[in-house]
Amino acid sequence: MARIALSVPTVVVNNVPFDIVPNSFEYEAGYGEINVRSASVGGGATVSVHSENAENKIGMCKFQMYVTETARVAIRSWKQLIGANFVSAIQLNNSPIVLSGASMTNNPTFAATADGTVEVEFKGDRMITV
Repeated sequence: MARIALSVPTVVVNNVPFDIVPNSFEYEAGYGEINVRSASVGGGATVSVHSENAENKIGMCKFQMYVTETARVAIRSWKQLIGANFVSAIQLNNSPIVLSGASMTNNPTFAATADGTVEVEFKGDRMITV
């Protein structure tokens, strides 16, 4: 059976779909890191000790948009909704990737040129697949 890669997602922020720059969507699911340390058991022997690091179990997604009035207005709104944004990405035949409880964390730079873009980054709860 064929597999379809997530390559042309529809990005929806707060229930509104937005146009994005192709190939600019990236995400971290928020699985977190595992810390691995060595413990001495004597006589030169060691064992590894593993622990989850809850500090970095944060979902993240980012994408670029073209600098349009629609993008400018949306970004202003997203910055004000601290911890209250909801972002999803979906592509035909794939389950949606969902980031909830999100804040737009970066300070966007708008490139006011003929092909100008602006990058937005959201961080929030660990991402889920619906």
